[in-house]
Amino acid sequence: MSRNNRSSSSRPFYRVKVINGVQPPLILESNNNNNNDNNINESDEIENSRLLNILNWSPLERLTTNTTLSTTVQINDENEPKPKNIYNAVQISIELQKKMLNLKARFIDASGRLVNYRRLRASNVYSDLCEMVNRLTTISLENVTENERKTFFINLYNILTIHGIASVNDMPKSVLDLNQFWKTTSYKVGSYFYSIDDIEHGILRGNKPHSNCTQRHFTFNDPRVKYAMRRCDPRIHFALNCGARSCPQIAIYSSTNLEKALNMATTSFCNAEVDILLENAEVRLSKLFLWYKNDFGRSETEVLRWIAKYIDEPKQSLLKTLLDRQGSKDGLRISYKMYDWMVNDHDGPMPIVVSTATSGLDA
Repeated sequence: MSRNNRSSSSRPFYRVKVINGVQPPLILESNNNNNNDNNINESDEIENSRLLNILNWSPLERLTTNTTLSTTVQINDENEPKPKNIYNAVQISIELQKKMLNLKARFIDASGRLVNYRRLRASNVYSDLCEMVNRLTTISLENVTENERKTFFINLYNILTIHGIASVNDMPKSVLDLNQFWKTTSYKVGSYFYSIDDIEHGILRGNKPHSNCTQRHFTFNDPRVKYAMRRCDPRIHFALNCGARSCPQIAIYSSTNLEKALNMATTSFCNAEVDILLENAEVRLSKLFLWYKNDFGRSETEVLRWIAKYIDEPKQSLLKTLLDRQGSKDGLRISYKMYDWMVNDHDGPMPIVVSTATSGLDA
């Protein structure tokens, strides 16, 4: 199941709680069959309420009267009063990095993939985080370099995912059980809303389509498109953690060392998730390489040659051997591992905090 159709799961859904925010009325009330004037079905309700889970919405703000929100609509118009204190995204990004380092030291296990959401939610770190992200509504993304913007949105994606899952009252077993989680869980940044999907596909992948869609994520007249990356950097797939156990580890990124950190994240993931079986002429890959194949190359061979740059010996030599054989009768076969969609939650003891020093990925 790709990350585009993952919400089609038949499991029971859990609604993500809105933190410090107001919830717009649903277009359709459950079990309400009295309104025959509106021919609206359940799928329409889900689409029309796609921005319900706004985690940094001030109680003093209100939604526009038009609740049929889509990725092409600007939420506030040019006449909306601008906040008096405008913060640069770089300033907020640095503060977010500090919050994330504190969070990682206390609530993320040694693998970098599992989060103790229950203890996080009961902590002062969580309260500080909620207060911090409220300031996102006051920032400006103007005059921010693309490198700084990329860093900002990578960190924002990961913190929004953690924040969204931590806000759930009853932790589900699978992240797929969270109703429209990636489409609806959002932050307001400056004047616009950004869901988890908006950040990944609209911004970081350079406004490319979802894995099984042909249309770009943002339409040409969407005001957020100006903040999209000029091209898709495939390495971002190994910097983003969507809350599932098979996702890459959670790290904190700095614009001053982004290239090195992305290379390290990519190398770490590829070495762990790429298996070379020379005797079977087989390469086993994470499904990230299947869902987003076009981000890595135009063909499977190009994808494998891209991967070869980020794996260590002896895997690198084995892969090159298989690629050299590709034209022979032996050829090679590519298979994909099962993706574990279980929530990356752990309820063990918190790690002992010895130092606030960061790892190489967090530089």
